Amino acid sequence: MSNYINLFPVILVIVGAMISVAAEPFIRDENKHKILPWVAALFVSLSAASFWIVSDDTLFNLFAMDPMRRMLSIAVLLCSLMGISGLQWTLGHEGRKGGEPYGLMLLATAGAMLMIQAIDFLSLFIAMELTSFPVYALVGLRRKDFNASEGVFKYFVSGAIFSAVFLYGVSMIYGATGTTSFFASIIPGREPIYGIGVLMVLFGVLFKAGAAPVHYWVADVYTGAAVAVTGFMAAVVKVGALAALGSIWLSVLVTRAGTAPAWNLAEQVTIDSHLDVLGFLIIIISLLSMAVGAFSGLAQKSVRRILAFSAVMNAGFIVIGLLLPNYLANGTVQFGPMYYFLVTYAIASAGALTGVAYLAGKEDRMETLDDLRGAGRRRPFVSLGVAVCLASLAGLPPAAGFLAKFSLFTGVFAANIGWLAVAGFGLSLVAAVYYLRIAFVLFAPRKDGGECCECNAKDFSCSSACYSYMLKFTVAISALVLLALGIMPSLAML
Repeated sequence: MSNYINLFPVILVIVGAMISVAAEPFIRDENKHKILPWVAALFVSLSAASFWIVSDDTLFNLFAMDPMRRMLSIAVLLCSLMGISGLQWTLGHEGRKGGEPYGLMLLATAGAMLMIQAIDFLSLFIAMELTSFPVYALVGLRRKDFNASEGVFKYFVSGAIFSAVFLYGVSMIYGATGTTSFFASIIPGREPIYGIGVLMVLFGVLFKAGAAPVHYWVADVYTGAAVAVTGFMAAVVKVGALAALGSIWLSVLVTRAGTAPAWNLAEQVTIDSHLDVLGFLIIIISLLSMAVGAFSGLAQKSVRRILAFSAVMNAGFIVIGLLLPNYLANGTVQFGPMYYFLVTYAIASAGALTGVAYLAGKEDRMETLDDLRGAGRRRPFVSLGVAVCLASLAGLPPAAGFLAKFSLFTGVFAANIGWLAVAGFGLSLVAAVYYLRIAFVLFAPRKDGGECCECNAKDFSCSSACYSYMLKFTVAISALVLLALGIMPSLAML
């Protein structure tokens, strides 16, 4: 019975999506963005609370649950809540009549949760597509906007290509093992087929994570989408993809070593027969992602493009965790530092972009550094939350990002690849410049001496203040969570 209970949080999110979509036609246009976001938020909250009744177990060898997956799923739900609040603010101020985006966001959230739990390639593929298709629609929400149309076209076409690459890799793995399970035995003589299949699968997942060299879509898609959707993608989709990457990585090591299945991501696993080639491939991907993200982001003026390249760079940081504590030397892996970093990044990125959606005003296309100048003086509550999120992304104490980077880099030193830690630390300093530049601009005085009231008639309507309640709450929660995790990291595993 406990096996089925493990899917209960996902079922609650899907039920919330169905109710949101089914109720949408019966709600008056002026009330849709006042009711549907709260319905969605209710089911997200119920889903998070239901994790208290799940158990560490597997379901038909398709999905698994353990403390690490539970932590990642709750982080996804928190980021989804921020996405819903940002979407409410954006759609409410743009006066959009449709309320379907809330259901789409919940479906994508359910897909990300299934990606985290998947331990079979076919179940992972279905979860990936359940995540991707609603996000395609969310990116193209502004159908008459050229940037949105360009972004969704690139994302959809590229996503279809890499989905095909992923499936072809799965077919090769099936031919080499006779099953689509993550943890299977290779048929003698078919090791090369298995290796090629794994490589294709890894690149299919890295595309979803936005890691170099398959990151080319990130900046355009993040720019074309609404800010709230950008924050959702940067957090929820990335958590699902990188959690799946960790599961696949562990499965490859276990399969090649011929050991018993090890689906628990929270445990340390030692593999007798590890692959140096895969380790060096991860190092190359990590270095390339960090370099591209750091230097490309430094040249940007749009906050969304800055945080888009931040997503690329942080993907490079996160994949380093696949080599800890000492994979290259003795084949020992443990994903604690990697997933702790992933959780802190996701919450900080979602909080920062949700706050930017609010600070940018009615038309969230205006979110360049100059457009945001002085916004923190007019709306200090949300701006302080954004500042905490930016501090975490920059790795400044006491925010959780500092401890996440510290544990990751010290682990890299302990694994005898200290030069990679030095390179990562140097590139993180480069990235800190553009994070701190955003925070500085928020609280700098406006050049035009603009108004300082909360309801500026130029870009806000006082009558729509109800659209900001959930947003202010979720940004504040994200900032408090980052501070709490920075002080007491053990809270992540409760």
